[in-house]
Amino acid sequence: MSGHEAVIRAMGGEFPGWQIEGSDDALGIDWQAGRPPAPDHGGIVATYADSLLVLRKLLEAAQDRDHRLAVRTLAARLGERGVTVRTYQANLIVTGPDERELIVICGRAVFRWAMGEEIGPVTGMDRAVQDVADAAKAGSS
Repeated sequence: MSGHEAVIRAMGGEFPGWQIEGSDDALGIDWQAGRPPAPDHGGIVATYADSLLVLRKLLEAAQDRDHRLAVRTLAARLGERGVTVRTYQANLIVTGPDERELIVICGRAVFRWAMGEEIGPVTGMDRAVQDVADAAKAGSS
């Protein structure tokens, strides 16, 4: 495996869903990455950098934005079901009818409960909405 391939594989694991490429020219390596946006949030996302460090920072910024959009969408969909939600940048707190609070965190394109248990990927929004709504209501039984 070449140096480029190893870096691309590692970055792909760190930033799932991105198509990452590196190309050599006389001045060094040019890095490019592209992917579809977070579901239901616009067109293609692409970036270019002349260093791996800059590419990493750009991908982290895009990933942070995706998490915010996913949390906002989850909160809106839970609100439609009558679930009380407080939203923060990459997490939210749902309050059940019994006043019990549950924390949902979004990272690496996955929703998780605060204790780390996976709820599901941001691409499975319908399932995440159902699971979180059911959990919020479960304490009131």
